Amino acid sequence: MWSFFFALFGWRYVALALGAFAVMWAVQSLRAKPRTPDQTRPAAGAGAPGGAQGGPPSTRPQTTAAISGLVTGALALVMVAGTFTAQLVYRDYYTCVDDALTTTSKQSCEDLLPERLRPLLGEQED
Repeated sequence: MWSFFFALFGWRYVALALGAFAVMWAVQSLRAKPRTPDQTRPAAGAGAPGGAQGGPPSTRPQTTAAISGLVTGALALVMVAGTFTAQLVYRDYYTCVDDALTTTSKQSCEDLLPERLRPLLGEQED
C-alpha cells in the first residue's frame, strides 16, 4: 500500500522498490503450500493458565492479503512506469521547462507538446 502512496506523491524510486517487493512477496505467498500441522507439538494454549482454549495454528495461506498486496504493488509499478514513460517520450518538453528562466519562456515550451496534452501537462495560465 505504501508503494501506491509514494507513486501518487512523486517519490518514484521508493515506490518502484516497494512495489517490486510487494509483487514479489505476494507471488511467493500465493505460490506457498499450506503448512501441515506438526502432530508432535502440543496445541497452542492447551496448557495455558486460565483455561484458554486455543485451536491449532492456521494452515491456510493468507490469500486475501497476498492478492491485495499484488494488486496495489502492480498498480504502483504501472504508475511509476507511466511517469517514466511520459518523461522519456516528452523529454524535450521537460528539459525546456526545467531550463526556462522566465514564465514567458516556460509557456513557450508548450509548443513541444501535442495539442491534446497541452491542457493536461502544460503550464496553466492564470
